[in-house]
Amino acid sequence: MNGISAALSRIQGETKGRLFTLMGVMILSFDSLLVRLIDSDEWTLIFWRGLLPATMFFLAQWKIDPQIIKEHFFHPKTSTLLTAALLSASTICFVFSLDHTEVTSTLVIANTAPLITAVMGFFFLGEKLNRSTVIAIIISVGGIWLVFGYQPKLEEREGDLLALVTAISMSVYLIMLRKTQARYATAFLIYSGIFTAIIALIAGAKPFSLPLIKDLYIVLLCGVVLPCSFLLINVGPRYLPAAEASLILLLEVLFGPLLVWLILGEMPTPAVALGAGIIVVTLAGHTIWSQRKQTSPVQ
Repeated sequence: MNGISAALSRIQGETKGRLFTLMGVMILSFDSLLVRLIDSDEWTLIFWRGLLPATMFFLAQWKIDPQIIKEHFFHPKTSTLLTAALLSASTICFVFSLDHTEVTSTLVIANTAPLITAVMGFFFLGEKLNRSTVIAIIISVGGIWLVFGYQPKLEEREGDLLALVTAISMSVYLIMLRKTQARYATAFLIYSGIFTAIIALIAGAKPFSLPLIKDLYIVLLCGVVLPCSFLLINVGPRYLPAAEASLILLLEVLFGPLLVWLILGEMPTPAVALGAGIIVVTLAGHTIWSQRKQTSPVQ
């Protein structure tokens, strides 16, 4: 009986992790669209992209559990600061990548994180990679590389490289979330936002130079979309292996470009559309298979 209860509890926890991560990705899918609509100087956008989410994360964490702030924000560990710095680099590179290449290319390359995360999780966390996860990762990465059926220009290659840095940085961040069970993930996010805003100011950001409509878009993106999505996504690693959480994040490859296409008419190439379709089908199959495999011992 205790074994059945434990199995049910585990299944419920993993289902919760998938649900919250999926909700976070759906909200995050508006990120690229809003960046396109804002269309401002990169460093100005990066400043608000750092400051506003950091403020929201601080207020939310203080309301939910101020002890986390007292212990891990006011007295940060070196690992916390290093992880925050990597996440800050991810934020900066993502914005510049969107400005240098297509939205779909940025999202697709940035979401090679599952493969990187899976390898890091295997070496640094001792996580086992079951056969279904390995197959899903291989197929997903194959779908991702379909987008490279075109010859990118020099500027596009620069954007692609920045997206790759985003993927590597995000993978390290997800590994740290898994290692710490996301107990003080908010501290990573707050410090990352602070670092990002400071770097942007030094680089020449002009925070109050935008027209009203763009200010509204910035508030929506940086004060609502980013904080809500990250808070939801952070729940995933508490219940899911890092590789599976990263696989769910791949859904942004579909929904992000889709929104940009529907609103702004920026249509992805056939290769990109095919690659995104392969990824979505693979994710759906992997999730269904994992769920059936987890419920089988209870039956």
